[in-house]
Amino acid sequence: MVEVFQSSITFDGPQRTTLRLIPLVNSFFFRLFFFVSSVWWAQADSQTISWSKNEGPYSGAIALLTVDVAGDIFAATNSFGIYRSTDGGGSWQAASSLGLQYESILLTDSSNNLYTGNISSGLYMSADKGNSWSKTNLTGEVQSAAAISGDRICVGGRQTVSISGDHGKSWTSSPVISDTRVAVLSLAEDFAGNIYAGLKRYVPRPPDIPFGGGIYVSSDSGKTWRSYGMDTSIQSIIVSKANKVFILVGAAIYSAAPKDSMWVEDDAGIQINGASIMSLTTDNAGGAVAITNIGIFAYRDSFATWINVAPAVSLTSITSGYYNPNGNTYAGTDDNGVFSMRNQTSSWVQCGIDSRPVTSLWFDKSNRPFAGTEDAVYVRDPAAGGWLRVSDGLGHATVSQLHYSTSDKRLYASTSAGLFYLPDEGNYWSILLQQETYGITESPDGNKYSGTSGGILKEMAGTDIWAFVQTIGLPGTNIYALVLDQQNNVYAGTSLNGIFTSTDGGTFWTQSGVSSPLIFYSVKTLGVDNDGRIFGGTDTSGAFMSSDQGTNWTRIPSITGKSITCFALNDPSLYFAGTSDRGVFVSTDRGLDWHSANSGLADSSILSFAFDNNGTLHAGTSKGMYTSTGVTNRIDRINDVPSSYSLFQNYPNPFNPSTVISYQLPVNNAVTLKVYDVLGRLVNTLIEQQQAAGSHSVAFNASSLPSGVYFYRLHAGSYADTKKMMLIK
Repeated sequence: MVEVFQSSITFDGPQRTTLRLIPLVNSFFFRLFFFVSSVWWAQADSQTISWSKNEGPYSGAIALLTVDVAGDIFAATNSFGIYRSTDGGGSWQAASSLGLQYESILLTDSSNNLYTGNISSGLYMSADKGNSWSKTNLTGEVQSAAAISGDRICVGGRQTVSISGDHGKSWTSSPVISDTRVAVLSLAEDFAGNIYAGLKRYVPRPPDIPFGGGIYVSSDSGKTWRSYGMDTSIQSIIVSKANKVFILVGAAIYSAAPKDSMWVEDDAGIQINGASIMSLTTDNAGGAVAITNIGIFAYRDSFATWINVAPAVSLTSITSGYYNPNGNTYAGTDDNGVFSMRNQTSSWVQCGIDSRPVTSLWFDKSNRPFAGTEDAVYVRDPAAGGWLRVSDGLGHATVSQLHYSTSDKRLYASTSAGLFYLPDEGNYWSILLQQETYGITESPDGNKYSGTSGGILKEMAGTDIWAFVQTIGLPGTNIYALVLDQQNNVYAGTSLNGIFTSTDGGTFWTQSGVSSPLIFYSVKTLGVDNDGRIFGGTDTSGAFMSSDQGTNWTRIPSITGKSITCFALNDPSLYFAGTSDRGVFVSTDRGLDWHSANSGLADSSILSFAFDNNGTLHAGTSKGMYTSTGVTNRIDRINDVPSSYSLFQNYPNPFNPSTVISYQLPVNNAVTLKVYDVLGRLVNTLIEQQQAAGSHSVAFNASSLPSGVYFYRLHAGSYADTKKMMLIK
């Protein structure tokens, strides 16, 4: 027999609400209810915050670069193996796990097979664009290689040249010269099928005489070889579509007419002074191309000269490249990854390999990300498919913070070289302060404050006149962080002196938390939530929180990272803290308790946070950018006034033991927020006071209550609303 009873629950207030409940006391139904509740809780708990890798501005030294027939790009780095891009450099994936310390060669054949190898490890081949590799049957060193006559691969080693027509399964080898000490540095084939081999020249100490060097040619597929002149190291060989042979010797290019071994210097048009010629290659139409550190040059037979077809990459040197006169051109650089140039636009776009540290982030009105790094500011350009450096006027400065001012429509950059600004739609940074700045904050009336290595500077709204605040009580030290609360009180994070507070716009300062160890630490970041609570992150001793405008501070023990680098205090339910060594921590109860939220995050060093215009949270790390999933609220709503009353669903729900209840008021009002159990009994009064218009949130701790269903009810003037929540312990 199932025993039931009926009960009425009546909530007090002007809008009287009665719920008719039929509790089930039979144990079977209770167990069924608890099972369903447990499943609900497990599903809710599984929807945790996770991160996905986002493409960001890049660093990294590129040694070799090639593009296959399908247009996929392959880049061999100096330290991290081979990477592949299938979208024109927009994104990159690792394409080699061979563990090679460096690659001597990187090339593809006409069937899109990929080859790599070096002197000590031999030759490897991949038939699936680098996903898997197999070692070929070639024995000995791999010094150079070239694709010849379709799918045939020609490999130069010590003394010999080997040719395979079956993707490395079998080889025919022949010596170029009799001296086994000489390496074959370069290979090429002309349009008549002749193969050219460039040898290395060795110059031992006297009395030993030099040996090796020169260029050799074979007209019978590598069976026999004859000298083609020169007695020096031949670093690179190409043959133009007019069958003109070009060779790279040291810092100069030489050429010889077809069937002629008379070599003449032939580098007119290349600015040799200050330029280094890295290699010779051909474009996809068979034209001769020279890759230099200051740009890419193509040979024009009609003018007998080299023409600059791709300019230098700003602030870095080109090491390798691929030139396409009718499409995308790519350049590998010595420390900034790969750049692309679309259809000879004369504008390079950075597009990848090793992610560089992203020290600051901002999203413009078009939702384009701007990323501050250790030496520049970059902007993502969807049309170009990569990242553009927007650092003209900024130089190589380390960017500590990016801040956009809606009052004067400028993007500000706090850097190691000073404070700069970039106007809307501008492309050149103007300097305001020639002193290292760490951060910038702005009051609602447009007054700006900047923390520097020598104190605090202030600018009256719209004047562009900055002056050191005549501070009283503030020590002359580095000001690492600045933030304002809703009452325009200014908080300053200092070097080894904790946090100072000013209530008069920066003239008089008092040290905060004099009874806590915070006064001895360097505070690198600050945050304020919508309830006026202050959060401070130190460089060595974790995070602190104050609920009384900085008078008292308590350590947050659940944030275990030693160095706290950034906060994102989301309204109303999610707070984030970034650390230098433990990744991201999140709080769902307004900063009381925190837990790790590093799912999908491959880098534990968090340098910056920013929300885009859709409310998605992004993290700048020491290895690029990451994007969160499930975070869709903005934090910059302090001054927004809602247009209507709203009571939101608590978060998390179900919860144990704490949850956050949020609501918004369009006008100032007397507010009550109460919690009831399923029998209608008052459990807790959370709010009973006059409150200002805006968004509000309050934490409800149910640690003393049993598991079950509860109701919370908001009254504000004539408005009332009730929602249900579940506590499961």
